[in-house]
This record gives sequence, structure tokens and C-alpha cells, in this order.
Amino acid sequence: MFSYLDAGTGSMIVTAVAGGFAGLAVAVKMGMARLRSKVTGKPVPAFESSDDDESESSHD
Repeated sequence: MFSYLDAGTGSMIVTAVAGGFAGLAVAVKMGMARLRSKVTGKPVPAFESSDDDESESSHD
């Protein structure tokens, strides 16, 4: 059961694998921050959002 994989299919597979690794990295980073906060007793640091910057922009 062999299938033909053209360039578009290969690109889609590479993109999906890269997205999976990026999601896994973010999940591990957040998990470590939670674990670190439980061990040290300090609160989880708040990650900055870009939504706060919109009020200061000069868009018309």
C-alpha cells in the first residue's frame, strides 16, 4: 500500500510535524512554570499579551 507523495503533501507533513513540536515545547514550558511555582511557592508569572499595546497605537 504505497501512495504517491508530491511536494505539497510532503510540505504539509513537515508543517504538521513542526507545529506539533512547537506545541509540545509550549506545553512543556508552561508545565515547568507550574511545577516550579508549586515547588517554590511563588505565583506563576503572567505572560505579556500584545492586546495591551493596541490602546497606545496611532491607528486612525
